[in-house]
Amino acid sequence: MKLPLIIGHRGAKGIAPENSLSGFKKAVELGIDGVELDVHLTKDEKLIVIHDIDLKKLTVQTYTVLSS
Repeated sequence: MKLPLIIGHRGAKGIAPENSLSGFKKAVELGIDGVELDVHLTKDEKLIVIHDIDLKKLTVQTYTVLSS
């Protein structure tokens, strides 16, 4: 194992959308060793990959994803 490991924060943050398939693919293209991502369970027991508690960064709509 080579050290240090290069870990893509939420994929390829700053290059592609965070916590997205395109971000994870871009991180792989860049040769990173792994990715850090945020996984949460919804009320209806679905797994989602998102960091924020709402979708303000992604849409003009006000959608809450996680409750406190």
